[in-house]
Amino acid sequence: MNMKVIWKLIKKEALLVFNDKSILLVLFVAPFLYLFLIGTTYIQKDEEKVSVGVVDMDRTKSSRMFLNKLNATQKVDLNYTYNNLPEAKNGLYSFDVQGYVYIPHDFEKKLKTKESSPIGLVLDNTRFLPSNDINKSVNMVALDYAVKSRENFFKSKMVSPKLARNNADPVTIQVNAVYNPNNNYGDFLLPFILFLILHQTLLIGLSESVASDREKNLMRIGFRESKNSFIDYILGKTGIYFLIFLAYTLFVLLVAFPLFDLPLHGSLFALLGASVIFLLATVLYGWFFASFFSTETGAMEVMAFTSYPVFLITGVTWSIHEMPLFVQFLSNLIPLRPFFVFLKKLSIMGIDSHLYLNEIIHLLILLIIGYVSAYFRFRYLQKRKPKIKSAAGLRTSSQ
Repeated sequence: MNMKVIWKLIKKEALLVFNDKSILLVLFVAPFLYLFLIGTTYIQKDEEKVSVGVVDMDRTKSSRMFLNKLNATQKVDLNYTYNNLPEAKNGLYSFDVQGYVYIPHDFEKKLKTKESSPIGLVLDNTRFLPSNDINKSVNMVALDYAVKSRENFFKSKMVSPKLARNNADPVTIQVNAVYNPNNNYGDFLLPFILFLILHQTLLIGLSESVASDREKNLMRIGFRESKNSFIDYILGKTGIYFLIFLAYTLFVLLVAFPLFDLPLHGSLFALLGASVIFLLATVLYGWFFASFFSTETGAMEVMAFTSYPVFLITGVTWSIHEMPLFVQFLSNLIPLRPFFVFLKKLSIMGIDSHLYLNEIIHLLILLIIGYVSAYFRFRYLQKRKPKIKSAAGLRTSSQ
């Protein structure tokens, strides 16, 4: 390892970055732009007081009590009242409400006679998160209402109040939500999206640079300047990208996480250590795949295209075990996959170190795979003879 050679290549790469507006935009504008837009989009993290309509055909004291209890919950805002079901459906179609509650005739009468009193709930599941909140709130109020009704029934049979309460609710469930107690979308999604932004902008910027070298026949010059040493070349070529995105990682953990009030329950140093392995593996993967592109534009388009598919197969939004086997295999070859699992365990769950050791080993294995792949690709390109572009160019050179 020759530090003078590495430093010379790093300075050369820095000059290339600052002279290429496209790479400069990806490395220094895109990360902050996306971090700001995504962060501010989910800054509230959770949607409260979801708009819900009401169709109260009973219009009795019991129906009003039920609706008042529902409106007092954190998630529901009964801000539209309809006279009939067609009006409520129009409100749903025009997106005035995310759902509506239908209380039929004889609701109070059936309660008093201890008959079943069904309540209708229609939800717009095109936005499944708010609809889940509405469904949960309505069921909680209905369950509480049912318990009170059964308790009053037992009291009417001259059962003592304490025994009436026990008989009305013989099975109780105590739910303890851990790691994301508020069940909000921001704490679940934001940590992963922030690192996905860093991952993709790093890949795009590095890929543009490597493809540009091939497009302008500068890659062989880099090989010669490194004296055909793979370690000197790869450190010199990718060193500036690693340092820039290590700084971005520190920014995300020390600034973005506190700013957006994201959980960071585990060791910051452990997270930084895993981030270093993750970035090194990403840099090697990025150089390897970018070396197959002969144009800067092509590399940028393909790497940008992979952003969403890569995120989908990491197992964050859908269980990886429910995916086809070949997708599971592909997912386990991407450094984002073990890093996201590690991030969830350490940052969100705050578990002990021995429980995320498998993810560290997985990252190290991918780092080795990336190194070996990049090394053999380097040797192949080093030995490959340059192609003569045209016969006109050949005549010119012969003259």
